Amino acid sequence: MTVLKDGSNLLVHLAPAPVVLRVATFTALIRGDGLPWLEREVALVSYLAGVGASVMPPSDLVPPGPHVVGGWAMSAWQFVDHERGVVPDPLTALRALDELHEAMRGFPGEMPLLVPAVDDLDRAIQFGVERGVIGADAADELRGRRDRLLEDLLSSAPEIQAQHGDAFRRNSLVTKAGVVWIDFEDCCSGPLLWDLATMVRQGGGEQVAAVVRARFGDVPMRNAIALRQVQAEVWTILHDARQMNGW
Repeated sequence: MTVLKDGSNLLVHLAPAPVVLRVATFTALIRGDGLPWLEREVALVSYLAGVGASVMPPSDLVPPGPHVVGGWAMSAWQFVDHERGVVPDPLTALRALDELHEAMRGFPGEMPLLVPAVDDLDRAIQFGVERGVIGADAADELRGRRDRLLEDLLSSAPEIQAQHGDAFRRNSLVTKAGVVWIDFEDCCSGPLLWDLATMVRQGGGEQVAAVVRARFGDVPMRNAIALRQVQAEVWTILHDARQMNGW
């Protein structure tokens, strides 16, 4: 057994079996119940794998779930051989994201709107308030800033479809067959600009920004990036507090 990552969630490779478990740990503490996020992820990725999209598919050795074992919500995935510690270059990642969006366009299920910036963010802010690491005034400011930026995003990029939700380069793997997307836990519905702005903000660089700017305009792109920033600010506060307090 190999721990691949221990952050917001615990990712464990059940080596030598080609199975990866995603266990909702810190996310479940904040959300109260990690199952709905994992259920959406399994549903969307099962569809994407079925239409041949380049994703890490659900496990074919054990039922993907999600399951609750010993009080922990978890899902099971196929291990994908990849270049460790390597991420795709920005333009390659952008092309891969465009292909992913095209595949997701046909998803027949329902996804809640922009979960990372709406329901999930509200839960994270409230958790921070209850744990005393976000003050009441700061919480109001964060929600107000989010609301203004969210309104702008929905008005400037009104086309809604399924989204990865957390589409930056480190949530993909570089394999011999190309880029493979992972970590769809934050999947949702929303404008394509959400995923694209996420990529720009987190390592996309000016080349990707120029493409996104040409598609949507500079101000909408910057506002979408600012919306992602609100989400990042809150989760950074919570992760820092977790390290200090041992949550």
